[in-house]
Amino acid sequence: MIMKERKKYPVRKLVKQIFTYAVLIATFFISILPLYWMWQAALVPTDRLNMDPFALPVKITFDNIIKAWTVGKMSTYMINSVLVAVPRVAGVLILSSLAGYAFGKLKFWGRDKIFSFMLFGMMIPVQAMVIPLYYNLQNLGLINTRWAMVIPYFGLSMPFAIFMMRAFFKDLPEELIESASIDGCNEFTTFYYIMMPLIKPALSALLVFEFMWSWNDMFIPMLVVYNDSARTLPLGLMFFFGKYTVDHSLVAAGVTICTLPVVIVYTLFQKSFITGITAGAVKG
Repeated sequence: MIMKERKKYPVRKLVKQIFTYAVLIATFFISILPLYWMWQAALVPTDRLNMDPFALPVKITFDNIIKAWTVGKMSTYMINSVLVAVPRVAGVLILSSLAGYAFGKLKFWGRDKIFSFMLFGMMIPVQAMVIPLYYNLQNLGLINTRWAMVIPYFGLSMPFAIFMMRAFFKDLPEELIESASIDGCNEFTTFYYIMMPLIKPALSALLVFEFMWSWNDMFIPMLVVYNDSARTLPLGLMFFFGKYTVDHSLVAAGVTICTLPVVIVYTLFQKSFITGITAGAVKG
């Protein structure tokens, strides 16, 4: 009887492993197939794509990407997206780190109540703030400028960013602050030289999240930007798609240009991103 149970267990374990790997492989191919089709469609001539959309590329050409970059004004949209994303992400990282440290480690009157009140910002959809947001930006003379796409983002993304950073700071031992205080460090020195190096994985995870949200954001740019010269990539891609609807290879080239920076940023910060996401999952 015992021998039978011992024989059954490896078989069950093997079947479970096979099923797990089969699901992972299937999920991988389902996820990668749209990207593969988009990239290969951008690198083949349009007539070849129209004849057989899923055929392997025989002749690779960069004509579609060059045309989308120049004629489709993707170069202008790319510059605008970078000039909007960089101050957005940098501002959120700096402000959320300071606020997360204050809410997670400092003790002051009303700390928990202020934090709870701030979390209400995560529950309010941006669509509910469209009208006052537009009129405020108009009164400040920021419509059709890049700052109109940067400043509102701070208020919209800060609740989640502070919530995330506070959680990481709270997991750090209090003894670090006590030891730094004994050594003569003030609050800023403790934050910058002791706490910041320890939360690099959290900053990397937040950087990837914020960059993706900023880069893919189309709602606010569509609301506050009318001039073609100030459009970001997602907004410019929408008008580009409307102009070249029948040219699937050219549209795929435009989408490839739009998605490539996100893939690059995630690849660069992948290890730190995964570490930052899973840091709070395991308790010692």
